[in-house]
Amino acid sequence: MKASARMASWMLATLIGIGGCGENDGGEPDLCDQTPTGQVTLPADDGGHDEPVEWWYWTGHLEAVAEPGRWFGFEVAIFHFQAPLPMRLYNIALTDIDGQVFHFDGLPEFGEVPEVPAGGFDLNFDAVQATGGDGIDHLHGTVGDWELDLDLTAIKPPVLQHGNGYTDYDFGGYTYYYSRSRMETVGTLTSGQDSFAVQGLSWFDHQWGDLTPITEKGWDWFALQLDDQREIMLFLVHGTDEIQFLGGTITDAQCRSEEIAPESVTVTAHKQWQSAATDCSYPMGWDISIGDLNLTVSPVLDDQELASSHNPYWEGAALVTGDATGRAYVELNGYCD
Repeated sequence: MKASARMASWMLATLIGIGGCGENDGGEPDLCDQTPTGQVTLPADDGGHDEPVEWWYWTGHLEAVAEPGRWFGFEVAIFHFQAPLPMRLYNIALTDIDGQVFHFDGLPEFGEVPEVPAGGFDLNFDAVQATGGDGIDHLHGTVGDWELDLDLTAIKPPVLQHGNGYTDYDFGGYTYYYSRSRMETVGTLTSGQDSFAVQGLSWFDHQWGDLTPITEKGWDWFALQLDDQREIMLFLVHGTDEIQFLGGTITDAQCRSEEIAPESVTVTAHKQWQSAATDCSYPMGWDISIGDLNLTVSPVLDDQELASSHNPYWEGAALVTGDATGRAYVELNGYCD
């Protein structure tokens, strides 16, 4: 991120009460001003790649400026598939937490997938548009009777998942993967005559590679943004008989990121929820332990399923309580046999 953009982002975050990086205690380089290096090179890798599967993925939590306490969750996701058939797909969802209503839409388009040059992206469908790169993004879309228009600015450097941004899966396939885990977000949500100026935090994931083997298995993904300025990603894959921890990262307020050891993690679901739309059954509500850190992740609404005909899955906003507080997004894929 350029220095002027970082300063403007910090000033706006201070004014609206969104925390950024922690203070450097002196003596050590300020990691919040550095772009990590590894198997992912940024901002070049914000663009597209000649790989079987690729996705750009945003989730976030938005509060109405004029109505403090009125919250919304959102998701915008764009997928490019080169195999088995060229196809691109968008998903968009909005959770009206006060209204306890979930809206979603999505559409696949078959045919040649447009090239996305290195350094950024300009991804356009009729209902969804996503442009940006280098930690400054713009999202626009419609879902149900809602229109979403958002500007996102990273207030922490990107996180290279799996340590250096790359991993081979032991069941086949591989992935490049990084996140922008704390993006200040401002914009508007409009429904009919109602228009809400909103502010909040978003999480951006960008992943590409031979992802077909893992899409055939399914996964549980957790993205936690804690009020103490930490972020946690956990990724579990469905095994033959049990859920297997595949990877995770915890980033502290000073932007230090560390991989989470598999033996330090336990995830226990509270209950099952069965969708009336698809008959799929999903775990719902989780106790998460990472070493001596104990958290509970509770969905704001059980029915946050994207009940599409091409690939139903659950993706929803949640609250974090326990040893720390915050908000989260959870994705559950592979529960519709």
